[in-house]
Amino acid sequence: MSVDILSLTTGLIVIFKALFGQKDTIRHAHALYGVVVARARDAVLFHHYSIPDTLDGRFEALIMHLYVLHARLKDENLQARKISQRVFDLFIDDMDAALREAGVGDQVVPKRIAKMTQVFYGRTGAYEDALASSNPIEELTAVIDRNLFPTKRAPELAKEIAIYFYAQVEDLGNKNLEMITAQYAIFDQPIQ
Repeated sequence: MSVDILSLTTGLIVIFKALFGQKDTIRHAHALYGVVVARARDAVLFHHYSIPDTLDGRFEALIMHLYVLHARLKDENLQARKISQRVFDLFIDDMDAALREAGVGDQVVPKRIAKMTQVFYGRTGAYEDALASSNPIEELTAVIDRNLFPTKRAPELAKEIAIYFYAQVEDLGNKNLEMITAQYAIFDQPIQ
């Protein structure tokens, strides 16, 4: 009889840990996504770096800032990776809602979301390759110039953004996970 109670107690503990862990994951993900969106929408970012204040420009700024967080959390423990995945899920939910709010039809939304997801992973790969290169600023400049300024290239502005972006990645890479998930300290480097 005591073995059954022990098994039941152990099972309940596992269930409660999973439930409360999931709540923490969701809470942290929402807070972190809010911080990412706030920085990506910061008017100073658009004014100082002349990022086009268009849907595409805003989308690129959001992807860039999402990458900073994702790059830091992807090699952490399982809980951090779950938070990172949940932040990405929130991004997709946000894009879905924005498309529907803009009047995009129900049958078209999944196709647009698929394209946005493809763009996100394409940028992620390009940022990772650039950061792993022997000259990350130069490589980031090329990626940013190509994606933020596709019709009218602006290599000088792209280089400034690359320096800012690199500083954000480096700064977050030096923070421990507790600072990130408890204090939501992601973007301490100012927009300069």
